[in-house]
Amino acid sequence: MDHRLTRRGLFLGSAAALLASALGGCDGTPLAAPTDAPTMRPPDGTPLAVWELTGGLVGTAMLALRAPRLVVFGDGDAIADAAYRSRLDPDQLQSLSAGLLADLRSSDAQKQRTAASPIADAPVTKVTVWSPTGVLAFTAEGLDELKSEHVYADVLYDARDRLAAVHKTVSATAQPYLADRVRLVAMPVDGEPATVNPWPQDVTLPAPDRGGLRKADLSGDAARAVVRTLTRDLDQRGAWPAYKTTGGDVVRASWRYLLPNE
Repeated sequence: MDHRLTRRGLFLGSAAALLASALGGCDGTPLAAPTDAPTMRPPDGTPLAVWELTGGLVGTAMLALRAPRLVVFGDGDAIADAAYRSRLDPDQLQSLSAGLLADLRSSDAQKQRTAASPIADAPVTKVTVWSPTGVLAFTAEGLDELKSEHVYADVLYDARDRLAAVHKTVSATAQPYLADRVRLVAMPVDGEPATVNPWPQDVTLPAPDRGGLRKADLSGDAARAVVRTLTRDLDQRGAWPAYKTTGGDVVRASWRYLLPNE
């Protein structure tokens, strides 16, 4: 277990209060009177809402390991960055679902107001929301970077802000997300860094693809060996330790827990 998680601990009661306020609406309006839980929810393992960032000025290995910013399931389980988790109560879940569906069903959601200025390597924001009649989604390249130019409709920012508020509160609770499956990623290193660790004998190094990237999704004893012996890039900053294999190759490697829907 990564013990650094405990350093971000806050009282759950305060976090729940913040979450309730955040879900009330982007304008800070408090939640209305309690409502019934959604009468229909996604099948088990299918997310109710997902907020992702893809692309951007990020290396191939980091992209291979990157987790969704937030995934919310129909039972209220909310997981941020595949690292932290919390649970939304039925009223919070209903408020989030209703708000996101209203945003994405708006006639403005598919409108691009002006031509976008080119921004090299801008990340793409993707929001996906489940509904009983089908999945609604939008993708927007450079959503944050182009906000001042009013390229995208306000409802897209409303949807992103709803999910960002939940993400902030889930992260603040600092409850670790743990799973019995992991994703291991390793990339080749040119030269030899000043600090190099021996590759752990209990972990099988995945075979490289054509670009030299090594990636594997593991479970059982193989996953436990990775968690026990390899350092995790918890904050996704790319600070991956270097390891030397028995064959003399040097790689940088890290891992993360897989989500229930992965």
